[in-house]
Amino acid sequence: MSARLAWSVKLLYGVGEITVSVKNAALSQFLLFFYVDVVQVAPYLVGAAVFLGRFWDAVTDPVVGYISDTTRSRWGRRKPFVLGATVPIAIGFYLLFAPPSWSETGILAYLVFSYIGLMTVFTLYATPYLAWSAELTDDYHERTSVVQIRASFGIVGTLAGAAAPVAIAAHFEDQRVGFAVAAAVLGLLMLASGVATGLGVREQRSVAPPPPSWDHFLTGLRHTLSNRAFQRVFAVFCAMTLAGSLGNAVQLFVIKYWLGLYSFFPFIALAFGLAFVTSFPLWRHLSQKVGKHQALLYGLAFGCLVPWGWFLVPPGNKVAMLVFAAAGGIAMGSITLAMSSAIDIIDMDEWQTGERREGAYFGIWTLGLKTMGALGALLGGGILSLLGGPAGAEGLQPEQAWRLLWIVGPLQVASHAFGFMTMRRLRWSARDIADLQRALAIRRQKTASQSSRGNFSPSNQLAIEKRHQHS
Repeated sequence: MSARLAWSVKLLYGVGEITVSVKNAALSQFLLFFYVDVVQVAPYLVGAAVFLGRFWDAVTDPVVGYISDTTRSRWGRRKPFVLGATVPIAIGFYLLFAPPSWSETGILAYLVFSYIGLMTVFTLYATPYLAWSAELTDDYHERTSVVQIRASFGIVGTLAGAAAPVAIAAHFEDQRVGFAVAAAVLGLLMLASGVATGLGVREQRSVAPPPPSWDHFLTGLRHTLSNRAFQRVFAVFCAMTLAGSLGNAVQLFVIKYWLGLYSFFPFIALAFGLAFVTSFPLWRHLSQKVGKHQALLYGLAFGCLVPWGWFLVPPGNKVAMLVFAAAGGIAMGSITLAMSSAIDIIDMDEWQTGERREGAYFGIWTLGLKTMGALGALLGGGILSLLGGPAGAEGLQPEQAWRLLWIVGPLQVASHAFGFMTMRRLRWSARDIADLQRALAIRRQKTASQSSRGNFSPSNQLAIEKRHQHS
């Protein structure tokens, strides 16, 4: 496999992230808000419904990851899933934001079933798509480039998913109709991006997929979950995701009812997105200078400080809100280093198992992403209910929104602090990964036997394994 990728391959692969990020941004920013503030369903019921749907969705991720790992087709292991899921995703996304005018119980049932349907087909797309990134290149820093280009397209999707519903709905007197139109527009965008990646990128397979079996699936799942290096990177990613999802679940209520900047929200989302993308060179440079591990520690430390900015933004002050949003984008940019580190761990796994199990790892990765998103929505809905709002058309009172900040802000800080403490014990370098990849290349060429050790330097092997065990 070539270490260096053509820019066209990176771009065509990265554009598929628009589908992922549109869905993630729109649902994390607006699903709770839409069903509570517009449709007027009790917030704790919406939070519980979202948690139920995402719990089901999370359970299916490792299964879909394993299925894609063991798929044999003329198009490869990942492409059939990416192409096949795009149309159902677009339809399901529209239906979720176009509920019928039923009773609260009926709408709640509609939300649960439409949400579970959307998340099921989304898993068929997202897990193989993310696993695909681990097959594109073996280069330690090139992997960070692939992740960051993918994340750059993710910002396009995030901005569309975060800004379009408010911008489009503002042109409609009936907000329910406005959100449905926005969902139709975003659904078409998701469809186009998925098709572009599915048709534009050729798969590269370095290891033939093994024949599938239930025992093989369970054995692989246990091995993945017992990988201590992956456990730590996964825990850091989950902590950062929980902090972000909790903020996304409630920030519109704060922006609307405390800061009075609801109509300004598209510009707030733009500031966050631009800062997120423009921070990539900073995190990549730090990664090259001090390693992904240390650079990510800087990002987590900064993430412990940023949530306190909520308390420094005066109501109605657009400039201060833009600065705060940009700081949040810079801190969140470091999450790309966690994603890149996860790909390195897959090389370690191949050395131990003789298999390329990208789907298994990214199945659990997306399980964490969705579970933390569900937990953020559940906590957000529960906190809103405890505060007594929104109740009918009047929504939250300003003092309720202020109290909301005092609950959510410290929780976000605690999530980043947990990630920081977890990441401190993780150690490996670019040289370790390069040595390991040379050994893997020799072993692939020499024999398919899992017992062969090739020409890998014993001292280098011992150093990596000690780091891996210590982590």
